[in-house]
Amino acid sequence: MLGKLCSGLVLMLALAGCAPTSPQGETPSTETRPDGLRLAEMRYSCGEPPGFLPTILDEPATAETEDHPSAAALRAAIAQAGMDIDMLPESGYWLASRNERVAEYIAREPAGADPVFVSANFENQGGAWRLMGWGQCRPQLVLDGLSLATWVLDPDAPPPGPGTRTFDALVTERDCNSGQPMGARLRPPSVTYGRESVFVVFAATPPLNQGFATCPMNPPARVRVELSEPLGDRRLLDAALFPPAEPVADDF
Repeated sequence: MLGKLCSGLVLMLALAGCAPTSPQGETPSTETRPDGLRLAEMRYSCGEPPGFLPTILDEPATAETEDHPSAAALRAAIAQAGMDIDMLPESGYWLASRNERVAEYIAREPAGADPVFVSANFENQGGAWRLMGWGQCRPQLVLDGLSLATWVLDPDAPPPGPGTRTFDALVTERDCNSGQPMGARLRPPSVTYGRESVFVVFAATPPLNQGFATCPMNPPARVRVELSEPLGDRRLLDAALFPPAEPVADDF
């Protein structure tokens, strides 16, 4: 998805020449921006790449009925009894991704559940597809060689309004990094402008020579984000996770 190719297999935040569209079906501003994401080609995953395009959710959720060995394995898993595996719904699956080795299925949780999805992952072991993992799932953006970060609005700053062109974000790296700050590894934000929302994504370059890392809460970095047009009546959303989230701080 770099440069003119915009292949959409993975997302690098140094994009150029791709007019963005949103994962919620919005029509973007017509201006092509050097920092714009082609959100229609962004992929999200609960497991391994390549992940899925958000547009698959516009298709019928009937992947469990498919005539394929991985779908047969999914049907067998759904039929199993057990307290843990009972979280898998009986129907309503999309095929998120599949190759010769692995397959990933996702389904919606009941209305109001958090996270919104459950996933089931299968592996082809000598021609037999076997369930390897399942559980609640919050799909995250697939990145190529970058560490994903999420962000919230600075709770000590005035809330954004229609005239907002700058705001302060508190950005936190999601990967385990022993609680070390991102520093210069944090890349500038990538911003996409839709009719109803403005989507912002952050990522960082992984640490060099990173060995074993523990997973305490990583410290947030305060970043001043500049918009190329006023926010207007649109929402600011963090597109690192799917569905894109309101950047509201819980505990800072």
